[in-house]
Amino acid sequence: MQSNNPILSRAETYADYEQPMTIQGAIQKSVLLTVIAAVLGLGIFFYCMLTLNAGIAVASAIVGAVGGLILGLITTFKPNTARVLAIPYAFFEGAFLGGVSVIFQMKFPGVPLQALLATFVTTLVLFALYKFQIIRATEKFKSIVISASIAIALVFVVQIIMRLAFGSSIPGLFESSWLGIGFAAFVAVIASLNLILDFDLIESAAAQRAPKSYEWLCGIALLATLVWMYYSFLRLFSLISGDD
Repeated sequence: MQSNNPILSRAETYADYEQPMTIQGAIQKSVLLTVIAAVLGLGIFFYCMLTLNAGIAVASAIVGAVGGLILGLITTFKPNTARVLAIPYAFFEGAFLGGVSVIFQMKFPGVPLQALLATFVTTLVLFALYKFQIIRATEKFKSIVISASIAIALVFVVQIIMRLAFGSSIPGLFESSWLGIGFAAFVAVIASLNLILDFDLIESAAAQRAPKSYEWLCGIALLATLVWMYYSFLRLFSLISGDD
């Protein structure tokens, strides 16, 4: 079982013939975590918009991003902790979603709704394409998506370092230009294709009778992918709207 999702890439599973995970169980837990994150995110969004409190939005985004990253790393290196950390992880992701949505809404009205619809529609389309075996996670497909994901991660790391150390940015890539919009669109596509690898991983893990607790790990992975998709669409639509 191989996935480009960092939460799953280091997870080593073993056969559990007494109480193995199931595809249905993984889906149920994924839905639960997604609902928790969505409800909290909406709560923060509407509260901040009604009170015009940008400070809480920024704090929520930062705390959610840092907390989610920490718990994600813990579950990556210690997959057996996923059962305990899954729901707290969903709360952190919800805080991030709510906060970042407020930030984008205040600067680009309507963009969060566009990103939400794009994430929802893309997820349904990719699930249908995978379900009917129109797109399969072949080794070549995995290699391309994994390589692209690593490259994107490196670009963002360089961008963060340049911002913090020099107050500058990678020329063109993070601006409202054809190059910037093209790069943002590429990131959104790769983020979306992660779902195919995650769907394949769930099937493979169930077929190999991975432990029941692995369902929570799959749920965390899918939520992480959905959050990445949503943020990628936020950036794309904001650049199209004229971010500079």
